[in-house]
Amino acid sequence: MKVKIDFVSNSSSTSFVYIAQDMLTKDDFFEAVGVSATSPAASVFQEMFEQLRARVERGERLTSVEDVDALEGSRDFMPEVLTRMREAVKQGKIVTTGSLSSEEGMAEQVLCTEIFEINSERFFINAYDNYW
Repeated sequence: MKVKIDFVSNSSSTSFVYIAQDMLTKDDFFEAVGVSATSPAASVFQEMFEQLRARVERGERLTSVEDVDALEGSRDFMPEVLTRMREAVKQGKIVTTGSLSSEEGMAEQVLCTEIFEINSERFFINAYDNYW
């Protein structure tokens, strides 16, 4: 049994970065995670897609290298991810940061409580910054 004696939270949140040329689409998401639209689990992944897209749309859009530099030390993005973000901004890609919360629906709870990265031909999402 593990006992945590310092700050304890009943909720969790995960910061993420989304990088792409275009906004996230259902087809791109399903292809990247390897789920067919006819799969028995498709409805769960549909909800994950909707939650993730909504969070990307409401996220903070980074438009300059200075915007990315300002994240150093304030969030736990790995140096490799920050470098990737800087390069994407220079290339004119969409670079958005946001967060997921365990206070939302079941699909967002699953995304929030797991660290994950999706690296497809169409988009990149890194959600390694996880707080419990």
